[in-house]
Order: sequence, then C-alpha cells, then structure tokens
Amino acid sequence: MAHFKFANEPFFVKVQTGLNLYHFPIIARCKMGKFIRKHIYLVFILPALIWIGVFTIYPFFYSFYISVTDLNLLRMGTEEIIGMKNYAELFQNKDFIHSCVVSLKFSAVVVVGQFTLGFALAFLFQKKRPFSGIGRTSVILPWVVPPVALGLMWKWILRSGKMGLLNAVLIQLGGSPKDWLGSNMALTTLMFVTVWIGVPFTFMLEMAGLQKIPGELYEAGAIDGANGFQKFIYLTIPMMKSTFLINLIMITIGTIGYFDIIYALTGGGPKNATEVLPLYMYNSAFKFHQLGQGAAMAVIMPLISLILTVVYMFVFKGESEE
Repeated sequence: MAHFKFANEPFFVKVQTGLNLYHFPIIARCKMGKFIRKHIYLVFILPALIWIGVFTIYPFFYSFYISVTDLNLLRMGTEEIIGMKNYAELFQNKDFIHSCVVSLKFSAVVVVGQFTLGFALAFLFQKKRPFSGIGRTSVILPWVVPPVALGLMWKWILRSGKMGLLNAVLIQLGGSPKDWLGSNMALTTLMFVTVWIGVPFTFMLEMAGLQKIPGELYEAGAIDGANGFQKFIYLTIPMMKSTFLINLIMITIGTIGYFDIIYALTGGGPKNATEVLPLYMYNSAFKFHQLGQGAAMAVIMPLISLILTVVYMFVFKGESEE
C-alpha cells in the first residue's frame, strides 16, 4: 500500500510503498506552479505579441527616430538629429498637402463604396437561393489573384486607344475610346478598381456577421408583425454594428496605406493626379533619397488611421447608448 507524504522540500512529494521511499518532483505546491497556471494564457498569445513587437511596434518607433534626422540615401552614416524639422517642412510642402487631399478623396470613396457594396452582396447571397453559390464564388474571385497579376490585368483592360479591352468593347458598342488613366479620369478609375479588389474581404466579413444572427430573432419579429424592411432596420442593422465597426476600421487602415495597384497602374500620374500619400512617401524616400521625410510620413499615416479609428468607435458607441 502506498503512503503519500509531502516532503519539506517545496518541489518534491514522498511516496512510500512498503520499504521503498520515492521522491517525485511536484510543481503544484510551489509558487512558480501557481504563477504558471494563472498566466498560462501568456504562452498562447506570446507568438502574436512577438510578431506585433517585431513587425509593428519596433518599425514604428524606428521610423520615428529616422524622422527626426536628416538621413539621406546618398549620405548614409552622416545623419544628424534635427528634431521636428521634417514634420514642419512637410506641412509647408504643397506636394505633401496635395497628396493628403488625394488620399482623403480616394479613401473616402473607396471606404464607402467597398463597405456598401460588400454588405449589399453579403445580404443578397447569405441565404440559399438559385445561383447563390456561383454568386459567392464570383465575388471572392479577386481575392485569390495576386496583386501584381491584378495590376497587369487592369493595365491591359484600361489601356488607351483601341488596344485596351474596355475601349475595344466601347468601340464595338458604337462608343468612342476613352483615356481611362488620363488626368481627368485616373483617380476615379483607381477608386473603382480598388473597390472591386477590396469587396471580397468586406463580403466575407459581413457574411460571417449575418450568419451569426440567430434565426429566432427574425421569427420573433415576424410574430410581432414586422415586414422585411422593418426586420432589416430594427434587427439586422443593430446586430451587425460590431461587425460594421471592425470592417470600417480595417478598410480605412488598408485604404490609407494602399500602394501596389496604384503604383502598377499609374505610378502617381499623370501630373500627380493619383499620387496618394503612400506613393509620395515612397518617392520622397527612395526616388529623392529623403529618408527622413519619408519616415515622417510613415509616422503620420498610422496616426491618421488611429484618429479615424477613435472617431468610428466614438460614433458607434454613441449610437449604442441611444
């Protein structure tokens, strides 16, 4: 018969079987064991914290350090601390102000367009209807295509003259070819392309939110005499507010930092008509070698996203309290 007895040592327990005495290590009685059991969740979130620290927090603060220097690609190793001079010069720079205005126009239209169209398609295809499977597949199709391939595809579609696919279709329909990437239409065209590329993300997120709403809620509404429109306004919209908030925040952050398709299609032209803030930052840092000013813009962009996120949260919180 075995007899258990805790040893005086905090890490061992004695187990006696007949004439034999065994010492087994035990962690349950020690303070370290209690600490580990209480904070075991840290083990699971540690990889995410390391990722955020290495790829988000550290680059941000390093960018801030570079932004207060006069670092230049042509004079590496000779940089000096100049304080907030880069920030002051940016806000006196007409090109920077122009890129901010272009970014605000671009972001406002893309956020509204992507959010509205994505939610409308999710609401349309959430239920099992004829061809709903084909519709869902068609919506998420742009998501599986690499951004570089998308850029080349749209460049071929929007090519000026008779060489572009869209102009060829217009000519066949009796219309005249248009310069889709010209100074008058380039920004609008980029807005359309960006919305088309971003809709699948919004569609998937909104679809998940809609399917999370309990069906019993709509049944109760029907018993109370609510029609389809009333169910949508008083049941669907309130239940989707948290999903709306997450969606808007993520779309806004992504749109403010949007770069690849714009760079592939127009490069910021013609005549800087599509030079959004990320593209101007890239040109300042790597084309004109002003890494200090480029880093200053890299600091400003997340701050803009943070301000808009706070505004979104304030608006949605106010509506929830009402």
